[in-house]
This record gives sequence, C-alpha cells and structure tokens, in this order.
Amino acid sequence: MKPLLYLYLAIFLSAPYAFPAAVQQQTCGSPATVEDACKAVVDTQPAVGYDFCVSSLGAATSLVKPTDLHELAATAAKLAISHATATESKIEELMDLENDATVKSCFNTCLDVYTDAADRLRDALDNLSARLYQKATAQLDGAMDAADKCEEAFKESKGSFPLASMDKDFSRLASIAHGIIVSIE
Repeated sequence: MKPLLYLYLAIFLSAPYAFPAAVQQQTCGSPATVEDACKAVVDTQPAVGYDFCVSSLGAATSLVKPTDLHELAATAAKLAISHATATESKIEELMDLENDATVKSCFNTCLDVYTDAADRLRDALDNLSARLYQKATAQLDGAMDAADKCEEAFKESKGSFPLASMDKDFSRLASIAHGIIVSIE
C-alpha cells in the first residue's frame, strides 16, 4: 500500500495545479506561449500594451513557434533590432529631405542614438544566444533609452517630432525583449 501512496503523492506534487502559477518559476526551458509571455511583460511594463505585444510577437512567431522562453526572448530581440534598423533608414531618408540645419542636427543625433541601440541589441542577442541573461539585460537597458534621447533632441529644437510613432514602437519592442529576458534570469 505504501508504494501506491508514494506514487499518488509524486503525481499530485508534479501536477501543474500543485503550486499556484504565481509561485512557479519560469526558466529558459519552460514552455512559452506568446500570450503568457505578454501577460508577464505587461504586468511589469504596462506601457507596452498587451495587444501590441501579442500582435508583434504573434506575427513574428507565426511560422516557427518558440518552444521556450529563451527562443521567445531571441525572437523579441530580433524584432527590436529590425525596428531599430528600419528607424535608422527612415532617419536617413528624412535627413536627405531636410533643408533646416537645426532639424538635420536633430536627425543626426537620432541616427547616432539608433545606430548605438541597434549595436547594443545585437550584443544583447549574442549574450542571449550564449545564455548570459544578465549581460543581455544590461545591453538591452542601454538600448532602451534610444527613443527618449531622440525625442529629446527634437524638443530642444522646438520642432515637431516626425519619429514619434517609430520611437514609441521601438520602446515597446525593446521592452518586450527586456521583460522576457528578465523573466528567465
């Protein structure tokens, strides 16, 4: 009878309902869904927005489903890199069209900031690939302020800010990557 009791006890304790979800620790090998990851990100960074998170990560994972948080974090980092690179291209395009030296200077500041952010994000992805989560988080921390620095350059010139939408999306994408990585540290 005792072996049967131990079997039931082992099954009960290994069941997902044995511990509340809030107590279960996520690891890089934990199964990951976009929805669960986005809930966790939005809990700590509400400005990201659950719908934005799900639609961004959902589109990026529609062909290849990540099997764990590590893969989902890498996907999120790649999205942020892609967006930073697209923002750099947009800045260069706008610089070419601009005649005002002050506004060109603002664009130049933004270009420098986004180039640095893209480099830091690539470094974060490298650290993530090596499973060096704290280093990846530190690199992401350094990249996340790109949008604020770019916007600040335009505030000083008292001009309109033509990159507001791209800046907001970059901030949210970088925050998604950051939030997922922090959850698996």
